Amino acid sequence: MISQVGRELNKVPHRILDHRVFVNGEIESFLENFEVKRNDSEVETLFQVTEIVGSLKYDLSERCIALGNQNLCQFATEVNSLLGSVEVLLEKAKIERPPSARLQEARRAREQRKQEFLNNLQHGYQRIENSFEEKEEEIAELYSDLQLKLNITK
Repeated sequence: MISQVGRELNKVPHRILDHRVFVNGEIESFLENFEVKRNDSEVETLFQVTEIVGSLKYDLSERCIALGNQNLCQFATEVNSLLGSVEVLLEKAKIERPPSARLQEARRAREQRKQEFLNNLQHGYQRIENSFEEKEEEIAELYSDLQLKLNITK
């Protein structure tokens, strides 16, 4: 019996300080209350959204159709007038206008500069070609002189 009392006394601090059962019960109670409240508020929110969407579906669609019919006619006339203006603009753009005197003068000056450049380029090519031919002739003369000096026959 004394040993049993001793065992029970050993368990006393453990029983006094062990709050796991109490804490687990509180957590489960809190979660249950939270889920119930949350589910209730979510269901209420879903019903509110359904009501709003239903009312908007009928009211808004009718208003959209009415405003669309009203404004589409106005929009169509504006688009048609804009299309007419664009067609007039395109017709004006198709008319060929003679180039101005300043533009013609600039074109002539450009053409003259181009011709001068091409002439200078052709002259440069001709000078290079002439110098190349001269060098070939000089080299040919040097080789022929070397052949004569060295008495090499072909």
